Amino acid sequence: METTITEVVNDESVRDARGRRIISEERRAEVLAEYKTSGMTQKAYAKRAGVNFHTFVSWLADERRGARPGGERAGGVAPVRFVELDAPAGIAPRASFLEVALRDGRVARGADAGALAELVRQLER
Repeated sequence: METTITEVVNDESVRDARGRRIISEERRAEVLAEYKTSGMTQKAYAKRAGVNFHTFVSWLADERRGARPGGERAGGVAPVRFVELDAPAGIAPRASFLEVALRDGRVARGADAGALAELVRQLER
């Protein structure tokens, strides 16, 4: 009979409710800085660093566009979010409006085609 030795390793990392490791901003910055000088492919470096490849690629994209984890842009300015509000009493909504569905599922609505087109251009950046 063969003896099998097993070891339980606790990496003491912080995990979210789904069991995914939560990486600190400092560690994330270290990983990205090390990657840039590694000369390795993204896939090889992500594997070496123990980071899911798709997560690593999204970190690189966030860094390129100046975003911080969670979508917040550098400088502490959060991306613009829209919410639908009910019109105050006594203000009747316009009978006609335009509606544009954006690629990410958001919807932009307005009565002025030029202003709506500019809004969509800004949101799609």
